[in-house]
Amino acid sequence: MNRFQLVLVGAILVVGVQGVGHTGQLTLAAPEDVGISSERLDRVKQHFERLIEEERSAGFQLLVSRYGEVVMHEHLGMADIETRRPISADSLFHITSMTKPIVGVAMMMLYEEGYYSLQDPVSKYIPEFSDLKVYAGEDDTEAMLLEDPIREPTIHDLMQHTAGFSNGRSGDTSVGRMYLEADVLSVDLTQQQFIDRLATMPLLYQPGEQWVYSVATDIQGYLIEKWTGMELGAFLKERIFDPLGMDETMAWVPPDKLADLATVYTHDENDSLRAITEVAVGQWGTSEPNRFRGGNQLVSTSDDYWRFCQMLLNGGTFDGTRLLSPRSVEMMTQNRLDSPMPLPGLVEQGFGLNFAVITDRSKMDYPTSAGEYFWGGAATTIFWIDPTTELVAIMMTQYLPGGPEYMDLFHRLVYSTVIQ
Repeated sequence: MNRFQLVLVGAILVVGVQGVGHTGQLTLAAPEDVGISSERLDRVKQHFERLIEEERSAGFQLLVSRYGEVVMHEHLGMADIETRRPISADSLFHITSMTKPIVGVAMMMLYEEGYYSLQDPVSKYIPEFSDLKVYAGEDDTEAMLLEDPIREPTIHDLMQHTAGFSNGRSGDTSVGRMYLEADVLSVDLTQQQFIDRLATMPLLYQPGEQWVYSVATDIQGYLIEKWTGMELGAFLKERIFDPLGMDETMAWVPPDKLADLATVYTHDENDSLRAITEVAVGQWGTSEPNRFRGGNQLVSTSDDYWRFCQMLLNGGTFDGTRLLSPRSVEMMTQNRLDSPMPLPGLVEQGFGLNFAVITDRSKMDYPTSAGEYFWGGAATTIFWIDPTTELVAIMMTQYLPGGPEYMDLFHRLVYSTVIQ
């Protein structure tokens, strides 16, 4: 049975999820109708249930779709162990860096509307960055050496993490320590205070010469606010969340929604799960911040995030709403790096515009397709979009520290279910 026949049969037998309003409960298609084994999907569920029994995490949301049809939407384990509150369709997750692709889509929407060119220098819109210097090491007295940039960082650099900025955690460097001392990641700063502090610090490297994970998406958020005159959260809600029906995605959780927020866990010295309450993560998204951090602010659900992913897989449209043209989606999701992205635990991968991209599947340790694009969040949330198999997969839990092992595991388990 070819792809068209599979989709046609599925459309006859089930109500397509794209045609229903968002209620937190997705209509599921029959897996075999889209070339997926229901028996093997159950095996995926059983594996994650074992992880919960082994106390590797408290609970999971799992979502898998193919050809726009959701075939798995599981809610397993606990959102909060102490109160015995289960994971449900309404459970909210800190998606942290999975905010970045959403901000990237907002940037491309404004790109299509003529607000900027990718080759524009950032200083054209942020004059505070007109005189940035570049870190060039230290002299014998450990004084920082600075040099002029070979060229100015561009908006293209911002969307690739090649602009020269850091986040204070990219190695033990003098620049990194300056970022930490200036507390540039704090949501207590206003957007302007954030920009003003960055303007006093040198770039970590020459623009365009390296890929370094950085505050570049936070800067994108500032630009969106400056161009549109809207607060970033309000812009995303009006232009992306409301049109896509993402009604459970928000910059912070109001009091009447706190009961839906999943608790973040880690392991204690006895290898038992314990809730994280004593560090900043325990306050992510629970009160209105002074600024919306474009790099990691959002809280969401797998249901909502699927709508965003499916819009991209559809070439920029979902349920009659178009956010981007197909060409703009292609620009975002094609590798634009000359050498692989140097992220620990991830090999032979490229980067587009706010998305990581698989460039050579033969170099991967798990099944995938060349052209798959993806990202994840620090509290262990992941997604990927495979245009070749027309597959979307999302896994959400709340555990620190996050790592690449779930990207490997979820790929192995999900791709084993694809039988046609």
